[in-house]
Amino acid sequence: MPDGIYHIPLRLPWSTPSNVNVYLIEDDDGYVMIDCGVNGSEYLDLLNGHLNEIGIRFNDIKLLIGTHMHLDHIGLSGSLRELDIPLALYENSIEYLNEYNDWSVRFKDLIRMAKSESAPADFIDDLKSITTPMYAGKLTRPDVLLTEGKITSLKRKINVLFTPGHDYSEISLHDEHSRIIFSGDHILPRITPFIPVQNEDSNLLKGFLDSLDKVHAVDHDIIAPGHGNIISTPHKRIEQMKLHHQRRSDKILEFLKKNDLTGWELTNQLFPRKLDSLNLRLAFQETLAHLHLLRSNNDISRNSTNGIKKWSLKD
Repeated sequence: MPDGIYHIPLRLPWSTPSNVNVYLIEDDDGYVMIDCGVNGSEYLDLLNGHLNEIGIRFNDIKLLIGTHMHLDHIGLSGSLRELDIPLALYENSIEYLNEYNDWSVRFKDLIRMAKSESAPADFIDDLKSITTPMYAGKLTRPDVLLTEGKITSLKRKINVLFTPGHDYSEISLHDEHSRIIFSGDHILPRITPFIPVQNEDSNLLKGFLDSLDKVHAVDHDIIAPGHGNIISTPHKRIEQMKLHHQRRSDKILEFLKKNDLTGWELTNQLFPRKLDSLNLRLAFQETLAHLHLLRSNNDISRNSTNGIKKWSLKD
């Protein structure tokens, strides 16, 4: 990384992804930290050890910025705030505090949608059994609410880009001096990030694709992602991710040319191999994300026949 920017690959308590990238950017009177890992004294000690190796103490950190409200990126924020490190999140984060702290709230609407998409009882029971992980910690109203544009409390010119998709509150950070975009999970080097569906009206995939265009238009050289290695050809990577989603939408349209299908039936056609419960939940939400995008584009509609709701091509 360029002078004044440090990268810490902080271990996570699961195998994939095994690390989250924590970054520190030097400002005139301290450091800005981007993301911080999961909650737990073990992970606070790990972070402290990494900081000691590069000669930085917790009281050198003037601001912690969370790229989005996922536990592997801000779970440790409560412990760091107890050390007088203020937490900054995007301004809409206050709308989602309950969902972060209570996963039964987060999945309530998804359970309702799963029933309407003919998902089986065991899948719905699995959704009902999800509890809030200890690694999330407890999140209260952030100390700083960010808006798009330059972070005015910093001397260094770091710009906030609102890039929703993987999360409603996701931001990317453009450091003009280094020409680096810190992308959180918005742009990753090897996989496309999971796009959730919160309720019947959500269309995060559209937001995600629009956000890719926003980042593409910014003058930058590399992307420093939340997981994995530096992306040295960022514009090419953005085009790859857009193509991935276009192909998936095209595949759904091909399936619907043959038959009207429920969201659950489409999930099984798009992801035919056997998946564990976590990946099956992600696949189901990803399928719904594409269906909501296609409906917003007026390509498909959802109709009820004999009490069963199915998706079909528009006439």
